[in-house]
Amino acid sequence: MEPNSFTPFDNMTQTRELQMLKTAIPYMKGDQKKQFAILIKYMELQNTIQVFNQEDKVMSMCSVSEDENSTLAMLNDLRKFCTDKELETLDMITNMVSMMETYETIFA
Repeated sequence: MEPNSFTPFDNMTQTRELQMLKTAIPYMKGDQKKQFAILIKYMELQNTIQVFNQEDKVMSMCSVSEDENSTLAMLNDLRKFCTDKELETLDMITNMVSMMETYETIFA
């Protein structure tokens, strides 16, 4: 998995400042870590609410090309977040979906 792999959703709700705050958490003492982490999650939630209040951003984040097979496209997009073992499973699922589509094309 790439360390800085963000989804379109993350790109819209995360900020450089939040990443900096998250980086500081391990250097804090005891209960400060928990309180600071909760504060950061609250700030992320505020950003998410703000994004979903802007319809144009929601549409660009949530849209997939109609020409693409959304199931296969989703499976391929998931690859960058998977471990090697998960990739094996994902490959099996992808092959199964492709075979089912081929079957539907031939016999539909």
